[in-house]
Amino acid sequence: MSELKKQELDEWLDSVDYSVLNTPNYLPSTFALTFANFIKLVNGKEGESNKTPPVHLKMLDKVTSPHQYIANLCFRGAAKTTLFMEYFTLFLAVFGHLPGLGKVEGMIYVSDSMDNGVKSARKNIEFRYQNSEFLQQWIPKATFTDNYLEFFNAEGHRLGVKMFGAKTGLRGTKIFGKRPTLCILDDLVSDDDARSKTSMEAIKDTVYKGVNHALDPTRRKVIFNGTPFNKEDILIEAVESGAWDVNVWPVCEKFPCTREEFQGAWDDRFSYDYINDQYQMAKKTGKLAGFYQELMLRISSEDERLVQDSEIKWFSRQQLLRMKSCYNYYITTDFATSEKQTSDYSVISVWAYGSNGDWFWMDGICARQTMDKNFDDLFRLVQEYQPQQVGVEVTGQQGGFISLLQKEMINRNVFFNFASSQGGQPGIRPVTSKLARFNLVVPWFKTGKMYFPEEMRDTTIMGLFMGQLKLATINGIKGKDDCIDTISMLGYLNPWKPQAGMVMVDAKGDPMWDDDDDVGNSNPLSSYIV
Repeated sequence: MSELKKQELDEWLDSVDYSVLNTPNYLPSTFALTFANFIKLVNGKEGESNKTPPVHLKMLDKVTSPHQYIANLCFRGAAKTTLFMEYFTLFLAVFGHLPGLGKVEGMIYVSDSMDNGVKSARKNIEFRYQNSEFLQQWIPKATFTDNYLEFFNAEGHRLGVKMFGAKTGLRGTKIFGKRPTLCILDDLVSDDDARSKTSMEAIKDTVYKGVNHALDPTRRKVIFNGTPFNKEDILIEAVESGAWDVNVWPVCEKFPCTREEFQGAWDDRFSYDYINDQYQMAKKTGKLAGFYQELMLRISSEDERLVQDSEIKWFSRQQLLRMKSCYNYYITTDFATSEKQTSDYSVISVWAYGSNGDWFWMDGICARQTMDKNFDDLFRLVQEYQPQQVGVEVTGQQGGFISLLQKEMINRNVFFNFASSQGGQPGIRPVTSKLARFNLVVPWFKTGKMYFPEEMRDTTIMGLFMGQLKLATINGIKGKDDCIDTISMLGYLNPWKPQAGMVMVDAKGDPMWDDDDDVGNSNPLSSYIV
């Protein structure tokens, strides 16, 4: 039996790799393929609305594992209930057993309430049965009531399914005089429950005191499916506990991103265009937290955020460029070394520094690319903005970049100064955690010193910056930090302010010192008269 992993939700999310899962290199288990074929037989000629996504097959792979407890944390709309309640119940009714668990006669289903999740699941199972010749052939007898389902298959095997709301009692549950061997926990938390600590505790008691002791003690399997509501969600606790065999599947690896970079969980149903529309809607209505929670599974409450939306200032980049010479410029970097879709972004940020100590994000790149392209972009931006200092981190894999850049300066005949954090030695060598580094610049947001360009608000790069800022919380950075690192590096610079009150001299000259233009009439012979 493989050892279970114990890690934070964000670590699970960071390890998601659809670029492998969505290719022929992924080979589903025999059980997963059998189950997928069963779905085809159930639906017959009508078929399904969408193709079977690899994430469904990957979740089914773990059903036959020796681990007793399986947690599936998936994005909203991933068809969790369809797969693990509707088809799963009918599969067991037809075949009567589950590989790795054996014969299944009794099963428990728990959802948020009898009136919502349980009622919906029962109706959908009954509809599929009544509209499938295949099911009626192999399950000659089926009984459907509000809280109980019973099936007899063609071989005489019977399956009983008792259904409960998440806050109802399960003590003493028996089916055909025996303790059930299988339990499906499905979206246990409702909107109202998520706002009530008492309800959340009651749901936890249902799982760990009710369900856990209602099942057969020698032969059992619990499958827990859901989409998170908040950090106190019982499913997130299960995912992070190290006690459950975990699947974590967001709707795509990262968003915002370009169409070329997009790696989705179910492209046939949730395309790039659909997710982008949802993102833009959430952004324009101020509901990005909901987008990240429901689709990306990233959880951060407004109370936990280090930087609130109101503390992020916006400016006119076009206007500042007209006053370009009145500011000092600095460049911060966070280089990655690979252009693979699963690697981190390489980020370069160009900052204008004003006489009032304000920082203005002016330009930059955020892309997955190799170091030669990173160097090309850096030297291009150096030539364009003539920075006072360039910040390059010299820890980890970035340690050798200083010497390479020094050689490139000679090769390109373009020179710049490296920012230093230790005794004039080129390079930034942070010695604290990434959260502690970011906390150095948080006061600048609080005092209105950090500005981003209004004209670029809807661009991919600004979307990445804003998305990472939203996920920077008092408990840690809940996601990628490559963009944030270029902000944090500002705290290690020693910038100097330009002179206050500087203004651009008009092309016609300085009115204080230049002579007035002679607008009077002039004699064309005056140049020749002495």
